[in-house]
Amino acid sequence: MNRGFYWRVAIILVVAFSAWMILWPSIPNIAPAWVQNWIKPRMNLGLDIRGGARLSYDVQIGTAISERRDRVIEGMRESFARDFSILGNNARMTDATLRELRSRVTVTRNDSDNRELTIDFTNESDASRVTSKFLEDRGLVERRRSGKLIVVALRQEEVEALERDSVSEARKRISSRIDELEVKETSITARGETIVIEVPGSDRAYFDQIRDIIRRTARLEFRILADQATVLERFRSGGSDASSVPEGVRVEIEGRVPVGRRGDGGQETATPLYLRAQGPDGLRRLREFIQSQPVRGALGDSYDLLIGEDEREARRGRGQRTDAPEIPPERKVWRTYTVEHVAHVTGDMIRDASVDFRQDTGEPHVSLAFKPEGTRAFADITTANVNKRFAIVLDERVMSAPVINEPITNGSASITLGGSNRSAQRREATDLVAVLRAGALPAPLSEGTMDFIGPTLGQDTIRNALTAATAGILLVMVFMLIWYRSAGMIANIAVVYNLMLQLAAIALLGATLTLPGFAGLALTVGMAVDSNVLINERIKEEMRSGKSLRAAIDAGYQHAFTAIFDGHVTTFISGVVLLQYGTGPIKGFAVTLLIGIAANLFTGVFATRVVFDWLVRGLRVKSLSLG
Repeated sequence: MNRGFYWRVAIILVVAFSAWMILWPSIPNIAPAWVQNWIKPRMNLGLDIRGGARLSYDVQIGTAISERRDRVIEGMRESFARDFSILGNNARMTDATLRELRSRVTVTRNDSDNRELTIDFTNESDASRVTSKFLEDRGLVERRRSGKLIVVALRQEEVEALERDSVSEARKRISSRIDELEVKETSITARGETIVIEVPGSDRAYFDQIRDIIRRTARLEFRILADQATVLERFRSGGSDASSVPEGVRVEIEGRVPVGRRGDGGQETATPLYLRAQGPDGLRRLREFIQSQPVRGALGDSYDLLIGEDEREARRGRGQRTDAPEIPPERKVWRTYTVEHVAHVTGDMIRDASVDFRQDTGEPHVSLAFKPEGTRAFADITTANVNKRFAIVLDERVMSAPVINEPITNGSASITLGGSNRSAQRREATDLVAVLRAGALPAPLSEGTMDFIGPTLGQDTIRNALTAATAGILLVMVFMLIWYRSAGMIANIAVVYNLMLQLAAIALLGATLTLPGFAGLALTVGMAVDSNVLINERIKEEMRSGKSLRAAIDAGYQHAFTAIFDGHVTTFISGVVLLQYGTGPIKGFAVTLLIGIAANLFTGVFATRVVFDWLVRGLRVKSLSLG
């Protein structure tokens, strides 16, 4: 046996072991807890199998495009006002300055095309101000120009990026809200401009609750942290109410944080207290504990309420970079932040947010751009609270708590993220941008359909499908064993290996197995058997011509490969077309079909050939029963 044979054996064993490890957590009552925590891929079953509700929401891309164009118009008016010396460098547009600007130029939207806007100068000579560089900086392209009148539009690249971002952000927002409810095994997919949510279960009232949560408008607020507040002192060890703190919730002391400047110009610090909990049970107890405290008024959310006195609130947030998606639920840490009651800056004051990189260090940071009213409010609050922390709060949950290093008065802000790991910083910056944009979602959602599939139907369906699939596969394997005997046994092992690879690939890719998916599995198993039939028949023909078993196997695989490959390629092309243009169940069928084709070629041609080589070259078998 040469070295190449052992490499092929190693590949087959490694692939088989990997497939089993991927499938292991999806097998009920078999995988231990450490396996389920360590291995993340899961086999997801569609609602046509398990029952539940399917909700759909359409992302209104047209509205997002119109709003982006309107923001460009607002910025262009300010730019022209400064060019014409109507507006000072640090001043903001008012009704008076806008009226004065109209005597020189008007910038208006085109109601017939939500991408277009019209620039109309009073003096034709001023039209030269609109250069290609001027338009490129604003993501615009010139449509037509006639004297003092210029019609421009958002660039196609800008529109396409906006469409992608709008759907992506809508999906993140919905996912965040559903995660807040701790709903298990929920599938959220984007199909064009439609977001489809599949929730298992049978409680229609619960589905209505989820629908209401998704439809709710996100609330984004900026609040100053009250790090010097003492509202949690009574819960510390030895405090008057220490015994009321439930198991799983702890009162901890945070390291020194800045809380302002002293009279001599130095930095004043404090060591604030906070409540800490870990895992789903700890989070539940933390919610219940906050709810149970004396309140001065509800804040609109069922688990984050006013706590203590002096207009302070306990807000729940994530604990020190442990809320990443790859962290299992039982290891996620939650904590509280004590914040001021008044939100001085809200999400509707932000115009845009993006991830940028510093030119000197390459460090990622989050750039914010405020609307005029947000600029004024943010300047006031940052001037009055230098060297204090302020909380970015989304839906009553603290997402970040940076320090105000200096007054921010120019209508923009930069949030620098801590830590030395650049990839972690970049990931957190991207997540934070998604959070900030979710506060003022660029595209509203309109509710589509809500379909129910009963759990009884789902159970009957999966039982019948599994029975049919098992019976079909067993009949095929019995036939192969009777007809081809030893060669049929090899083919049967290849079929089982094939099924394991297909299911593992579906779990690894995060695809959902539906009834059409079962049909795809059945079809590819049939194709796998056909491949083995072709190979076995060619080997038998070569042996009848007088060749030895070893030579017959070599010739049989060589001559059968062309027919097998051609048949799989044509089917693969059909699967690609179905995946590209199909929707819903058709795509599910196409995914399993494409995975099955790859698995067939690997098991039917590569893996079985290794077994035959082992028999005739390793064990030196001279004869083999082929039926």
